[in-house]
Amino acid sequence: MIFAILPVKSPHNAKQRLKEFLAVEKRETLARMLYTQTLAALCQAEGIDRVAVVTNDAEIAGHARRSGALVFEENEQVSHSVSADAACLRAMELGASTALLVPIDVPTVTPADFSQLAASARPGVIVVPSADGTGTNALVRTPPDCIESCFGPGSFRAHLDQARSKGLPADVLRVPGLMFDIDTPEDVAELLARTDARTDECPVSSFLRAACALK
Repeated sequence: MIFAILPVKSPHNAKQRLKEFLAVEKRETLARMLYTQTLAALCQAEGIDRVAVVTNDAEIAGHARRSGALVFEENEQVSHSVSADAACLRAMELGASTALLVPIDVPTVTPADFSQLAASARPGVIVVPSADGTGTNALVRTPPDCIESCFGPGSFRAHLDQARSKGLPADVLRVPGLMFDIDTPEDVAELLARTDARTDECPVSSFLRAACALK
């Protein structure tokens, strides 16, 4: 059984690297929009048996349940890695054989991207790198506890090395929609440049374009 696990940081504290670019209220709105858009894509993807949202935010939890997702509630959020690993153990108790660890801040992701991620599952580890090739934007683990999470700078190599040190198969999967994330003002500029000529840009792009117009 394949579980997709979506850790969601409290939107009140999200996107701190954009604090010079967006006011706290707009950063919270952005985080909630990214979460909503990503969860919708996960729920529409093929090959995923259950979606679990990990959060301590009541509004996020309520939306997840209404969308048909499981909710793994947290009392506190120590780090993305701690949340992901605790969720993997809970998913295994519910029968998960594979965990897809995915981020919320990937504005161009599609259901097909998540379907591709699920289809890649096999014993061992699959790592989707960040656009700069140093971080980890998604992780496929079979079984879910086969390695520990170490998200953050340098995690791409760290996840691969950890898997190989344990004798596990470890491969790289490059999915463009999962590799591009929103963390910095430069990322915002790139997203708007990518969607500039489109008439069907996503709600996140529209929100950020409007926010930029007001600056």
